[in-house]
Order: sequence, then structure tokens, then C-alpha cells
Amino acid sequence: MDKFYEKLSKFGEREYRVLLRSLLNTAKRDATTGSREEKRVAEKVYQLLDEHMETVYNERLQADKLQTHVHIVFSLSDAGSLKVTLSKLGKRQECQVLAFNELFSVGPITDLNTMKGQQHRQLWLMDHDQDYYYADIVNREHQIECMMDRLRKIPESKTVVIWCGDNAHDQTGLRFALYLLKERKGPVHVVNVTEIHKKMGLHLEEGVAPYAQALIERENYIEMVRNYGEGYPLDPDQRKLYESEWLELSGQDHIIRLWEGGEVLGCEEDVLDAVIVNSVNELQKERMHVDFIKAGEVVTKVLEISQQNVGYSFIVYRIWRLVSDGVLTFQGIPGMLHKFSIRLSNSIKVESD
Repeated sequence: MDKFYEKLSKFGEREYRVLLRSLLNTAKRDATTGSREEKRVAEKVYQLLDEHMETVYNERLQADKLQTHVHIVFSLSDAGSLKVTLSKLGKRQECQVLAFNELFSVGPITDLNTMKGQQHRQLWLMDHDQDYYYADIVNREHQIECMMDRLRKIPESKTVVIWCGDNAHDQTGLRFALYLLKERKGPVHVVNVTEIHKKMGLHLEEGVAPYAQALIERENYIEMVRNYGEGYPLDPDQRKLYESEWLELSGQDHIIRLWEGGEVLGCEEDVLDAVIVNSVNELQKERMHVDFIKAGEVVTKVLEISQQNVGYSFIVYRIWRLVSDGVLTFQGIPGMLHKFSIRLSNSIKVESD
């Protein structure tokens, strides 16, 4: 029995679902075509599941009654950090955390609230992001279609709190979420972690405030959730403005968005190519004895210089476009970020800014 529980403890949500589905399919088959003993066991399984499902359902209803706030974030890692912090502060029971599993700064967003728009985005991501397909299967309940339904079903009695930073991913997600909540009459609050970080008198190196939640030091984040976790309510005019900005963004034919001058800007997909090339150039100068530079170092350098939340996969995709154009040369295994390196092609000369 201990080994049984040890195996279960290693399961994630997806594995539990697969296990339950397999158990139900087996019981259904045995109840229909099995022996007398198998039919008896199948009936017992159905009975036990029915009893426990009722218990779980009642517990869920009770939990829903205790929840007064619904927090919306735009990544699973941000959701995990928020849940842990809320638990640490003794507020987890009263808060539900909903998380999109999307990178809104990259990929098409035209008609994203429709099935056609979602399929268009999925096809683009499958062609350009090697990690997307796996994430889509494992975390399906966090994907756009499911999240749209969950947001629209939030009771008016609960306070909605949307978390974001000053980056195109969060800010595009914020506008999309507010568009989905446009019929909602209840309060909607926003926690901008970048602005609150400044308000708390904190700063990172060189006085730059973090543009994303993941960049905030743990203790500072706990204080932020403790003192500013309710956010600030948006008035009707602010909500309308965000909704109109979403319509404008989603009407553009861009596949990458950057945060510049306090707004989300749709850009051509090669907008960061110069940063990539200069990053390779700078890293090669720093390591004079090294010819090829590890791709992971280049990606980190690009994110550091650009201060944009566009994700690893998009930068790797652009690296390969530069390789195919002859701007960069690579060695190693292209499908594995940690096992390939790049350098400037011999014919390319780059001037550092």
C-alpha cells in the first residue's frame, strides 16, 4: 500500500485524469462483457465513485462559498507563486487563482475570442514553437477556450483581481481579459507589479523596476501580495479604454508585440534580430578565446538587453532564421537549446551600439 501511495504522489493533474478515465473504461467494459465476478467488481467501482464524487462536489461548493476573490494571471509559474504566497499569508482559502498558459506577446491574436482565431494561433505556434504542442496537451484547462469560459462564469459577487507587469505579454493579456469581462458589472481590480514595486521604494540593479513578476525577489513579492494584493479598482472609462485597445491590437496582423513607451506595439517579426546579432557579437568579445557561443547564453543576453517578455522559443526561432539567412553559423544539435552554439558568420561585421 505504501508503494501505491508513493506512485500516486508523483502524479500530476493530467496523470490523475488518465488514471480515472482508464479505471472507468475498464469498469464499463467489465460491466458489459465481463464475467459474473468482473461485473460485480465493476458495479462496486461505480458505487464507490458515485459516493466519493458527491463528497468532492459538496466540498467544492463549500470552497466556492468561502472564496471572495478571483485572481487572474498570465502564466502557470506566476499562478504557482501567487498560490504559495496566498497560502503563506493565510488567504488561500478565500482566493481562487486562474491562469492563462499563453504568451500573448508572440503569435497571431486576430479574432482570438473565436474558434477560427484560436485555431489560426495554434497552427502558427505549432510551426514556430517546438514546446507548444506538449504544453497544449498537458495544460489544456489553462488554454484560451477553457479560460474564456471560466472568466465569463465568475460570479458577480466575487472581486476580480488581474495581475500584470509592464511587458507586452501581461499587458496584452490584461486587455484580452477585460474584453472577455466586458459584460461584467462587478468590480475588476488590477495589480501592476512594476508600478507597485516602484511605489514600495524598491529597485533592481541600475534602478530599473522589474518588468515581470518572476523578476521580483521572494520577500518583496510576499510584501507586495500582503499590502497590495487587492489591487486598484478600474473605473468604467478605464475598462472601456482597455477593451478598445484590445480590439485595436487584435485587428492588427502582427505576430510579435513589444512594450514601448507605456503601450503595446505590434511589430514585424524581425524586430529583435539586430539585438540577437549584437548579443552574439558582445558575447564573443567578452570570451575572446571562444569561437562559438552557447545558444542559451545568447537568449539570456537578448532578454536582458531588450527587457521584453517574448519567451525563449521565439528568440530561438529567430536565431534559426538568421542561421538560414547566413547571418549566424551553428554547431551542435539544433533541437536542443543546451546542445547547440552559434557565432557570427565570417562575412558579417557588426558595430556595437
